[in-house]
Formats: sequence, structure tokens, C-alpha cells
Amino acid sequence: MTAREIQQYIAKQLQEVYDSNEANSIAYLWLEGRLSFNRTDVMLHRESIDISKTTLESDMEQLMNHYPIQYLLGEGDFYGRRFALNPDTLIPRSETEELVHKILQKHQSGKLLDIGTGSGCIPITLDLESDLQCFAVDVNPKALEKAQLNAKNLNSKVIFHELNILENDLENLATLDVIVSNPPYVTYAEKDIMDKNVVDFEPDLALYVEDDNPLIFYKRITDLASKKLNKGGYLYFEINEQFGKETAQLLIDAGFNKVLISKDFQGKDRMVEGQWA
Repeated sequence: MTAREIQQYIAKQLQEVYDSNEANSIAYLWLEGRLSFNRTDVMLHRESIDISKTTLESDMEQLMNHYPIQYLLGEGDFYGRRFALNPDTLIPRSETEELVHKILQKHQSGKLLDIGTGSGCIPITLDLESDLQCFAVDVNPKALEKAQLNAKNLNSKVIFHELNILENDLENLATLDVIVSNPPYVTYAEKDIMDKNVVDFEPDLALYVEDDNPLIFYKRITDLASKKLNKGGYLYFEINEQFGKETAQLLIDAGFNKVLISKDFQGKDRMVEGQWA
């Protein structure tokens, strides 16, 4: 089979469990990750590939069971860079790239903290794209191992700490100019409408909050930010689209100014920001 025929085969099989666009995307990711063929290579390559010498058969079995291609390959792309991933880390998404871009438009220096860093994609990207001095915390030591590996691989200077922000404050950190967080915000009630590849394989610890307290992390982080941000500093959240107004109100009630809800590329409420007075 040529590279193009392999791509078509994978995409056709995966259309049983994904829509055609997603199936094609996964097929190209497999070819790049396993055989180092980019999209141009796939179109131009004419030589036959012995698929018995590849992991295609076993990989397809996992992919047909909705196992995420990023976990299968152990990596995923974010803001033009490749990050190591595993099932202890959320798979980075384009909505979070929008959040990073928003921060970069306004902040190029100062001290920044990312709360709930996962793979480290947010602070590492901000560190490499600006002169911000970046710190990051997460409650999961296995996620932090992957974040530290990503920082090393990408020559980033982000400093990581293991911390449960629901039980601890930020006393060991200096005052900050920016705090950003993409905390758990999916309610358990929403599980039934989510994709199987997310529900079955991405980490519950990084995804879910109780139905009766969906803003638990936003409340805590807003409180911490009010005590740790320098005057004029900014707080940024990625949010559940259902709770944009409620999240913004938390910031207003805490004394933040210039509170703004922003939509993502799909037109959904996805980001909230505010400036500490």
C-alpha cells in the first residue's frame, strides 16, 4: 500500500466511529507519527509500504475503540509545537490556544502562574513566545513529570510545583502579574453528551466537577488571585460555556475590573478575564 492508500484505509475504517473530517485528521496524524509522512509526503509518495512491518493493525484496534490518537502516539500539537502527552494529561485543544493568544496580545513581561498545568502547554508556550517569567502548579505528580519533560524538550524555563490549590495557598510564590487557569469545568451531568474518546480515556481529575458545585475551582482561584496579583494584574480563565456570566460575576464580586467574557472560534463563551484593582 502507498502512503495515500494507507491514509484512505484508516480514514474509511474510522468513519464508523468518527465523522469524516475527524477520521481523515486521525489518519494523517498516524502517518506522521508512525511513518514520518506529512500531508505533502502522503500525496506524493508512490512506493509500496509493507504494513506488516508497522503497528497499523494493533493501532487500528485501539483507534476503533475510541482511544485518542494523541495518547497512542504519545504526543500532540499546541501552538506550533509538539508536546509529550499521556493519559494523565488533557489533550490540548484549539480553544486553549485562543486563550494563550489572548494573553500574548496583552502581556509580554512580568510573572505569570498557570494553575492546573497538565502537560504544561500553556506556560511553556507563553514562556517561549514572550519574556514572561512563568510558573505552574498541578495536583497530579504524573502530569507534572510530563510537563517537566516538555519543558526540557522545548528548552523552556518554566518552574513547576506540585500543589493542591483547594487545600493550599500560594504563599511560596512571589506576587504575580498574570494568573491563568483552565481548571476542571465539565459537570458529571454533561458526560452523556461528550465524545467517547474524552469520557473513556482523558483524566477525570482534570475534567470533572460536581454538578452541585461547578465553579469550585473558579471561586478558589479567584480568591487566591485577589491576594497574590499585583495591582493592575490580570486573571484569565478558560470556562464552561454554560457558566460564563456566573464566572464573570465571581470576578466582579471579588473586586476585579474590566471583566470580559470572550467567545471561542465556535461562538461559545470560553474565556473570562479581569484586572485586579
